[in-house]
Amino acid sequence: MKNKLKYLIPILLCFLALLMLSGCMAEPTPYETNNKDNYTVSVKYDANGGIFTTNTSVIVDSYNLKEVNTNSVGEAEIALLSPDSSQRGTDAFTAVKSGYFLAGWYQKNNGDSYEGKWDFEKDLLKVDANADYSSEEPVLTLYAAWVPMFEIEFYDKQSGELVDELKFDPTVKTEFKLPYWDEETGSIEMNDFPKREGYTYERAFLDSEGREPLTGESFMHTGSVDYTSGSGENSVMKLYVDYTEGEWYRIYTAQQFAESASLNGNYEIFSDLDFSDEIWPTSFMYGNFTGTIKGNGHTIKNVELTQTNNSKVNAGLFGNLTETASITDLTLENITFTVKSGTRVVGTSYGLFAGTLSAQAEIKNVSILKSQLLIDSSCYFGVDDYSIGLAVGMGNADVFEKADITCKAVGDNSDSIKISTNGNDVTLEFSGD
Repeated sequence: MKNKLKYLIPILLCFLALLMLSGCMAEPTPYETNNKDNYTVSVKYDANGGIFTTNTSVIVDSYNLKEVNTNSVGEAEIALLSPDSSQRGTDAFTAVKSGYFLAGWYQKNNGDSYEGKWDFEKDLLKVDANADYSSEEPVLTLYAAWVPMFEIEFYDKQSGELVDELKFDPTVKTEFKLPYWDEETGSIEMNDFPKREGYTYERAFLDSEGREPLTGESFMHTGSVDYTSGSGENSVMKLYVDYTEGEWYRIYTAQQFAESASLNGNYEIFSDLDFSDEIWPTSFMYGNFTGTIKGNGHTIKNVELTQTNNSKVNAGLFGNLTETASITDLTLENITFTVKSGTRVVGTSYGLFAGTLSAQAEIKNVSILKSQLLIDSSCYFGVDDYSIGLAVGMGNADVFEKADITCKAVGDNSDSIKISTNGNDVTLEFSGD
C-alpha cells in the first residue's frame, strides 16, 4: 500500500490553474499521472468548512491495487491513514475550524449530523480488486465532523452576572482543577478558573442556589460527544461562583507577607509573623496603603525600620494609611523605627505605626507592644515644619487597644536632644534652643 499524492489536491482550483497556465499544452494533470501509474483508487478527505494546515480544504490519497492485499473473495483491502497520521511523516495535515473541534471523519454528511464514523485503527476500505477505477472519481469521501467547542460559563452567584467563559476541546480535556490556596506563596492558584480582576475566589456551585458545591481538587464537565452522529450533548456547563471583593492573600510566614507586598493588597494572617530574618516591605513603609490586613489575633514582631530616604516625607510601618485602609485584630511587638543620622526631617511626618493616618481608615483591635522610636541627633531638622508621633505622625492615635512605645535620642550627640512625650505627641528640644 502506498500513498501516491504527497500534497493537497484542491479539486476545482487544480483544474482551473492547469487550464490557465498550460493552455493547450499537453502536460498531464495529477489525475492523469495517477491513472498512468495505476494509482486509480482515490479517497477524498473533505474539510467540510474547515481548512487543512496547508491552506486547502480537500486532500486526496490514491492507491495502486497491485500494492495492497486482497482477501479471499477478491476484494482489495486498504488501511486508510487519517490526514494527521504520524505515519505520513512530513505529509501529515491537520484540519482546523475556528470555534470547533473535530469529532472524526464520517462517510455521510447530513448537514447537522453525520453517519459512518471511520475507525482508522480497525476499518478497511474494501474494493473489487478486478474493477476499473479512475483516480479523479473517489471511491470514498470522508467528511470532517465539526462540533462547537464545549464551554464552562462562570457566573457571579450573588448577582447572576456572567463573569467569564472557558471554551475547550472535550476530545483533549474533560477534567478541570478547582482553585486552591498555595501556602508557599500565600496567593490563590486559579488553575482552570479565570482570574477576576479585583475579586478573590471563594467557592463554586453547580446550581445558582448554592445547594451543590464543587468539592475536592477537580471536577468533570457534564457534556459528552456522541460519536455515532458526530455531535455534542450538554456542551455548556454553568458554574456559580462566590467571590470576595479584593485580591486576597493568605499569609503564614513573614516571607510570604514581604514577597506579596502590594499597597492595594488584602491579607489574612494565619500565624504569627517573625521578621527577624525578613525586611519589612519598603512600599508599605513609604507608600499609600489602601488595602486590608485581617490579623485574626496574630502577632507581627521583630521588625526593624530605618528612615534614610530624604525624598519620602511620610514614614512608619506604613507611610500613609488612606481612607480605605483596614487593619484589624493584630498585635505589633518589638517594632523599632530609627530616624537615621543624616536624614532631612523637613516637611515630614513620622510615626512608628504610620506617618499619616486617615480619619476614615479602620484600625480595630490593634495593639503595639514593647516597641521604640529612635531619633538620631545628627539628623537635619526643620523649624516646626515636621511632625513626629509615637504611633502616628499625623492622625488620631487613640484608635489602638494599647500603644507601648518609647522614644529616645541616639547617636554621637544624643545629649543634644531632649525628648518629651505626651500621649502620642513627641516634642524635641535642642541644646541652645
